[in-house]
Amino acid sequence: MTRAQYLWAALGLVMIGVSLISARGNIGHVFKAEPDFLLGLSLSISTIFFTKAFSRSGIASAVHHIHEPSDPNVAAALDVAVGQRLHAMGLHENIALLSRDIAVAGKRINEFYDLQAMDPRFHATAPLLRVALTDIDDALAIVSRVAERIGTAEVNQVYRIPDAMKSHLNDALRDVREASARRNESYESLRAQIAGVAVDDLWGVFAVLTSDTLKAQRDLESLASRTVQTVPADRIAVLQGYLEASLLRLENVTELIRERGLAEPHTLQIVGQDLRRAQVKLARALQLGTDEHATGEQPAGEAASSEQPTTEPGPAAP
Repeated sequence: MTRAQYLWAALGLVMIGVSLISARGNIGHVFKAEPDFLLGLSLSISTIFFTKAFSRSGIASAVHHIHEPSDPNVAAALDVAVGQRLHAMGLHENIALLSRDIAVAGKRINEFYDLQAMDPRFHATAPLLRVALTDIDDALAIVSRVAERIGTAEVNQVYRIPDAMKSHLNDALRDVREASARRNESYESLRAQIAGVAVDDLWGVFAVLTSDTLKAQRDLESLASRTVQTVPADRIAVLQGYLEASLLRLENVTELIRERGLAEPHTLQIVGQDLRRAQVKLARALQLGTDEHATGEQPAGEAASSEQPTTEPGPAAP
């Protein structure tokens, strides 16, 4: 009950009390003389007050239904009204634009990352870009959840990583991180054996090895987070291509080191071991993801286009 309703109820009780007090002593005589008048008047006034007390005005009733929409029809009407208001405010269009801009920002950073990944010394600044890419994926996931709740269409689809895949992805990520760290040590060891600036096949192939390893680490860190912008199974397939290309480049680097009579860093063998272990764990994760889809879980939308691993050495120099 509202404050006004309590007031009307109190006035009704006061009126009854005043009537009883006023008629005290001779109420019987009055009632005998004019019973209809006295009884009707008292009951009429009390009825007015109690009617005011226990009934709501149109506005009060509407506010009550808004705060406590127990009737499904009221709840449906409220949803329609809220949707129309959000549309009139332009919120749906702005959410769609925000989703598109976040996705485009992630694409631009990925392109910059791919360009810089050919530099053997890029490992010093790459972690900052990978953190930025993970933050962008998280931001896009939040926008997608908001869009879903308010009914906004035409937003970039995101995909949630199945729980069954996460442990294997995290294990593979640790192996790829170790492989990347050992690659960095191998680079410094080889660079110390050559005076001046070296631009030849060895460094070209080593640059491609660096590129594919860093791309694999970037995609694995993205997969190990909560959501991604591509179908997880498709992203893992691209990752396997990066790892396979890295192992092939590693063999080429080893051959070129022997041809030039350089001392082969022992850390290169560790790079290969870590990458092969990561391949096995990715295969397990992909199998779990395939089994989960087979049980009825469908991706949230169509898969976006995926990048392909680098397969040709470039002219980059250390």
